[in-house]
Amino acid sequence: MPEFSLLITLFAALAAPLILARFKITKMPGSISEIIMGILIGKTGLNLVQPDMTLKYLSNLGVIMLIFLGGMEINFDLIEKKKSKAEAKGSPLGIAFGGFFSILLMSLILSGIMYETKMFDNFILATILFCTIAMGVLISLLKETGLLEKEYGQTILLTAALGEFIPLLALTIYSAIQQKNYISAFGLPVIFLIAILLLRRFKPVYKFFDNINKSTTQLDIRLAFFLIFALVTFAEQIGAESILGAFLAGAVMKLLQPSEETQDKLSSMGYGFFIPIFFIVTGVNLNLRTLFTNPKALALIPVFLIAFVLSKAIVYFVFKPRFGHRLSLAAAVLTTTTITLVLPILEVGKSLKIISETQAGAITLAAIITCLLGPTIFNKIINSGRAS
Repeated sequence: MPEFSLLITLFAALAAPLILARFKITKMPGSISEIIMGILIGKTGLNLVQPDMTLKYLSNLGVIMLIFLGGMEINFDLIEKKKSKAEAKGSPLGIAFGGFFSILLMSLILSGIMYETKMFDNFILATILFCTIAMGVLISLLKETGLLEKEYGQTILLTAALGEFIPLLALTIYSAIQQKNYISAFGLPVIFLIAILLLRRFKPVYKFFDNINKSTTQLDIRLAFFLIFALVTFAEQIGAESILGAFLAGAVMKLLQPSEETQDKLSSMGYGFFIPIFFIVTGVNLNLRTLFTNPKALALIPVFLIAFVLSKAIVYFVFKPRFGHRLSLAAAVLTTTTITLVLPILEVGKSLKIISETQAGAITLAAIITCLLGPTIFNKIINSGRAS
């Protein structure tokens, strides 16, 4: 029923949170419920949805909005403030850098082991995958637990921001090299210069928008979408990944200091429409029937799950001098959560024909499991400390 695919997808997006509320499932991230809903209506399940051009386009907009909103979550005031108030045991920014580069080191080691043992033959892609952290999932969980505004939560957030931006940058360079587009790889600073130029051009006039903005013009939202498509277009023109442009657009929008109302409107558009379509279409395209008949691909699920956990375990030792045993353990558990960047990375891998559909399906399942286990265990660790 291709003509009804969009309608069925939108119904699934509406039904997913209602089902979670009906059965009081509070620990599952919304993105995972949407992927599961996609699995049920897609190739693995009832096969009700066959993504056409419209659905694919909306799904692409969904991942762009997801990464854009992730860029908007970076707290630049925090970075500046903590530089001047660094404590003896480390500032949030210093601990975040230490945490992420420890993750990077562990990722290189684990990727090397997988490459040498022939479990996964793409060393660089595996390293990029192991470095990623689901910043969107972390933000919502830290908000729910009341930790986001505290130094501990801010340190985790900065670690996650690095776990989103640096893998994005690495993916862009790797993709350009794989396509033998070396000029684009060296031209990567151009996209940053364009982002700075847009920021400088729009910052003086942004406050003027508040005086002339009307409900029928919504200039703040128009500006946001102009920034998104400008940077995504420039990124694609220089051979970079579109999601890098989207992330920079989010950072530029954040530096323009939008009102809380503007941020709420953008979040509503993203999480209310575009982003659920992306996650549902991801589930639709997963063919678990093929995956479960492929022993080699099936073996990747526990391998990648263990690697996702081990690559982040070292965060415990970086956080411990500042936050102690319990909070450091909780941080290490929470940073294992990874899904938001894994999906775009796998899409790039498939488009470059360096991984297969079944391999992508296995890695996606491993990432889904981290999103189910990570937040649940984190909540238990945090709540056990509060109870005592």
